[in-house]
Amino acid sequence: MKAKFLTGCRLVTALLLVIVTTGCSLLPIGKEKTAPEPMTPSLSEVVEVSEDYYGSVTPYKTNQTRGMLSSTKYRIDFSHLELGLMEFARDTFPTSDYFFQEGQQVTREQVTEWIAQEKNGTANGQKKTGILVHVLEHDYLNKKTKELSGMVLGLSLSPNYVDATGQEKVYTPQELQAKGQQLAAKIVQSVRVNSPQVPILIMMYQVPEANSSLVPGHFIMSGTVSTGEAVVSKWQPIEEEYFLFPSKEVEKKYAQQSMQFDKLMRQTKEFFPEYIGLTGVGRFMDGRLTELTITATAEYDSRSEVLQFTQFAAGSINQLIDKSVHVNLYVQTMSKPLSIYIRPTSGEPYMHLYRS
Repeated sequence: MKAKFLTGCRLVTALLLVIVTTGCSLLPIGKEKTAPEPMTPSLSEVVEVSEDYYGSVTPYKTNQTRGMLSSTKYRIDFSHLELGLMEFARDTFPTSDYFFQEGQQVTREQVTEWIAQEKNGTANGQKKTGILVHVLEHDYLNKKTKELSGMVLGLSLSPNYVDATGQEKVYTPQELQAKGQQLAAKIVQSVRVNSPQVPILIMMYQVPEANSSLVPGHFIMSGTVSTGEAVVSKWQPIEEEYFLFPSKEVEKKYAQQSMQFDKLMRQTKEFFPEYIGLTGVGRFMDGRLTELTITATAEYDSRSEVLQFTQFAAGSINQLIDKSVHVNLYVQTMSKPLSIYIRPTSGEPYMHLYRS
């Protein structure tokens, strides 16, 4: 196994936070592009740690809807939502030509109104449960003019509802997509009042189940709104799934990947008797495992033991998990991190041992 030991404060998690909050970009400025038409966006299989991230303008402006999620009962994996929106944006607004800016067009009052309208009473007076949880806006500025040249709207949707008899029900994926399209049409018309010419990408994000604390939500559909238009010209379904390892759900649907993870657990437990637990979250795109995040929880007093465990686990991962899968391994105690190992789908894997 080839791995690079990172020392000091160069942590992958910190790098991701810096990327999202400051948008550092090492790419040269490209040629100016005017009024791009939205392409059919595609979600890459893995959010790679690379230099292909957006730069930002100063002073940094925060999103006008910041903090609204804290008042909802839904848990949204905000990092997955934000990074996913950026992935889609790169298809139409390349990082070499555009700056990133948190949303400045959609206001807190607008989102509150959209959610309230969704919950208005039905014709027979029954109070209905709206599917809209939140709307997140990302803006993209032309690097040369600093003008708003693109927008992405992430619609967080819940499939749970209460029917006319008071029973709790769940929309099917197709039903949620259809209702999301109707909702998106109204939102686009409202946004077009102040931004009539800006191309828009619409992303539908299904929030996770209420009892799920480990598995994040997932994207279910994308839509494009061309320059000067007020309707979505094309919708594209997205087949993204997350599964917990080990679980009966993943064993039932993806038996091979489930067996590989079970074997990884057995190997590490046999080699390290003080090992406590191993869990994983797998990301599947179009029915194929593309990213696996593994958390190993152990109580180790010796840094050399942490090192040996991480190296052994990394070797087992390389032996059992296909090279087309991006793997993140986090070794930790109940109170602090111990080490990390990252194996990207391209480039060299790397390891970091926490020294304190």
